[in-house]
Amino acid sequence: MGFPTKPGSESAPGRWRRRAGLAVEVAGWLSLAVALAGWAVLRSGDLWAPSALLLFGPRWVLALPPAVLLPAALVLRRRALWPVVPALVVVAGPVAGCCVPWGRLGADPPAGPRLRVLTCNMHSAKVDPDPLDRLIEAARPDVVALQEWRDSANSDALTQAGWHTHRVPGLFLASRHPIRRADRLGDSSTGARGSVMRYELGTPDGTVTVFSLHLATPRAGLRALLGFDQQGLDEVRANSALRRRQSEFVAAEAGRVGGPVLLAGDFNTPPESALFRQVWFGYANAFSDAGWGWGYTFHARRTAVRIDHVLVGGGGWATKCWVGPDVGSPHRPVLADLAWAKGEHGN
Repeated sequence: MGFPTKPGSESAPGRWRRRAGLAVEVAGWLSLAVALAGWAVLRSGDLWAPSALLLFGPRWVLALPPAVLLPAALVLRRRALWPVVPALVVVAGPVAGCCVPWGRLGADPPAGPRLRVLTCNMHSAKVDPDPLDRLIEAARPDVVALQEWRDSANSDALTQAGWHTHRVPGLFLASRHPIRRADRLGDSSTGARGSVMRYELGTPDGTVTVFSLHLATPRAGLRALLGFDQQGLDEVRANSALRRRQSEFVAAEAGRVGGPVLLAGDFNTPPESALFRQVWFGYANAFSDAGWGWGYTFHARRTAVRIDHVLVGGGGWATKCWVGPDVGSPHRPVLADLAWAKGEHGN
C-alpha cells in the first residue's frame, strides 16, 4: 500500500532534472563569460605576450563547452539557451574569425582597373609543382606572389608565354602585365625590414604597385611558451616588436604610393591582432571584406590561423576572396579579385 505524496513534494527524478538544468544554466553563463574573455584576449594580441597562445593557437577549444551544453540545454533547461547560443556565436564569429561579406552582397564593383591575385608562402618545401600549376591554370590569376619559393623550383604554368617574372631569394612574382620596376626593400623575414619586394606593373589602365612580403614568424617564442621555457615570454614580446617595426616600415613605403596598391604575402599576423589593426587600418583586407567563412591560411597539427593576407589601397577593394586548396605547403593560397574606381590608377 503506497503513501500519499505531500502537496508540493518533488520526486527524486524531478529534483535531479531541476538541479541538472540549473547546473547547465550556470555552466552556460560561464561559457559565455569565457568566450567574451577570449575575445578580449584576442583584441590584445601582440600587446600582451600570453595572448599569443590564443592568437596563434587552437581557438576551437573555446567552442567545446557551449557545444556540449547546447543539447543539454535543449533537454533539461531551455532558459540555458540564452547564454549558450550567444557563447557559440561569439566563438564562431569574432573569436574564430568567421567572415560574412555583408558589405559586398548585392554591391556593384568599381568600374576601373581589375586584377586577380594569388599569393602563397611555399615554405621552402620540396613540393610537387603540379597542384600549384593546376590552381593557376584553373583560377587564371593576373598576379602570382610566392614567398619562400625555392630557387630551384619551377612552375610549368608560369613559364608559358604571356608571363613576366621576377625572382630574388625568398620571393617570386609572376605577372601577366609588364614588370616596369622591381625594388628590394628587405632581404630577410627576420630582419628589421622583413623580406619585401615592391613592383610596378604596367596595366592597360595604368600603374599598379604590388608589395610581396614575408614577415617574421613567432614560431620560436610559441614553442618556448608551450614548453614552459622561461624565455618564451621574452621571445614572444621580441617577435611582436619586430613584426611591428617590419609592418610599420612596409606601411610607410606603401603610403608613399600614388594610385592602386596591393600588399600580398605572409604577414605572420592574424587580423584580430592589435598590431594588425593599428598598422593596417587604412587598407581593405580582401578576405575580411569579401570572403566567406574562416579563411584559415596556415594549418598546423592542432591549429589553423589566418596569417596570409591580400590588402588593397589606393581607392580599391576586393570583390571576391577565397582560400585555395593544399598545394604542398602548410600555407594555403589566398586568391582575390580586386577593383579600383576610375581615375584612381597611376600613369
